[in-house]
Amino acid sequence: MVVHLTNRKRALLYRRISPRPEQDFGNTSLEKQLEDMMKYCQRNNIEVVDVYTDNLKSGKSFEGRDEFKEMYHRALKTEEEIDYVIVLKQDRLSRDTLDTLFIMKRLNEAGVNLISIADNINTNDRNAEILVHVMSLVAQLERDFINYRTRSGMEKKAEDGFFLGGQVFGYKSFNKKLRVLPREARVVKYIFEKYAVDMWGYKKIASSLNMQGIKTKNKKDWTINAVKTVLENQIYIGSTKWRGEYTKGNHTPIIEKSLWEKTQEVMQTRSYTPVKIHSGSYPLSGLIKCPRCGSSMVQGNCSQKYKYYQCSKNKNSGRVACTSNLINKEYAEDYVLRDFLNHLQNEILPLLLHDITKANLDYELKPLEEEIRYLNKEIEELQKGIETTLDLFDDNSVNIDPDLLKNRLVTKQNAINEKKSIVKELTKQVEFKRSNSFMEIIRYSIENFKDFYSTLADEEKKKFFHSVIRQIHINQGEKPKDRLITDIEYFFDLDDISNLVNTKK
Repeated sequence: MVVHLTNRKRALLYRRISPRPEQDFGNTSLEKQLEDMMKYCQRNNIEVVDVYTDNLKSGKSFEGRDEFKEMYHRALKTEEEIDYVIVLKQDRLSRDTLDTLFIMKRLNEAGVNLISIADNINTNDRNAEILVHVMSLVAQLERDFINYRTRSGMEKKAEDGFFLGGQVFGYKSFNKKLRVLPREARVVKYIFEKYAVDMWGYKKIASSLNMQGIKTKNKKDWTINAVKTVLENQIYIGSTKWRGEYTKGNHTPIIEKSLWEKTQEVMQTRSYTPVKIHSGSYPLSGLIKCPRCGSSMVQGNCSQKYKYYQCSKNKNSGRVACTSNLINKEYAEDYVLRDFLNHLQNEILPLLLHDITKANLDYELKPLEEEIRYLNKEIEELQKGIETTLDLFDDNSVNIDPDLLKNRLVTKQNAINEKKSIVKELTKQVEFKRSNSFMEIIRYSIENFKDFYSTLADEEKKKFFHSVIRQIHINQGEKPKDRLITDIEYFFDLDDISNLVNTKK
């Protein structure tokens, strides 16, 4: 324990400002808070041990307020011998009533008093708790009022047609007002005209923009989703959006109403769910990596006869972003399954599965054996009860209805039979777990895994591959038939497994 030779009280100081200026209305800067707290300590002969600061942190909760948390936990440590936690104003701690009262209670239990200078609160005073209640309610009401005022202000601005944040291609925001960017506006018109007039699809538009070297607002290639987002955004016809609802904006529209309506008609016409021209799923989607850009390979645009995995970047953004790098679906899936089976049928893996299974079975044995012992004890007690009942039959001094005794015998015998049946079943389980026959089951499952795999549903096949494989690499062949799998990364390593098994021998 640290021994302090001075009689001066020791204090931790805490200061905070909100990330939103309107929430600190009536409060002072960090510098001013510290200055006033230091003057208070000097006047009252209080030793300042440390100062904690949360800059631009909300008082709504303690999330993200690391300095407060450190200060709070330090104050609760008895070896620190802290007498006070001092703030300029109570709402610097929290604007939530329950949080404030909880903090005060915990500090008081640790022998630490809370001082709020501006509110004239010192919890060393018995009457301070009432004042803390009142000031906490005031702080919470103030927070609720600020939130209400902020929401009301936003709603009013939305009603007045102001833009309330975010980036929109074709515009730039200045003081909540949108200004048209002529170069981007021409791209927006191009997208609408190609879609509604020339009847281009999303991908063709995205590919065309990428070929022209035009980037999105975030300096990225255009994708199917990026094009679709533009075509669905009512901001281009002069509307603004707030909380899911559109209102008339005060900015200049880029798209005429007639072109917008034509676009929506085309989108409606095309909004059917396309029928798959091929059956089955693509279980290796996301696992195969494009040999050129490293993106995931997904279901390709193929026919009933020819099915491929295709670079997702190419599929979404066209050949400017990347080439298709098609790889034959049947070849890829057959190769991966055979490679996994080779690992599975390796002598090492069955041994490891045996050890893991045996360890799990051993872990399960104890509760089973305890359950058997418990049931046998109950059976023994029931048998004693039957013997007692039979003795009553022979005891002429006891006047008991014979039918009642018979019913009791039948009830006890039925209970014995039921428990014996459970014991028999549990005993079978224990005997199986103690035997080595499960090794044969493991080997049978491994040897016939391909048959088991063929019975899985498409989605189950995908889940299976994604549970054991991290990623699959292919080469950069010129044609699909030239592209072959070069490496499969599993979530397990056979060398590590081999070492693990060898250490157990």
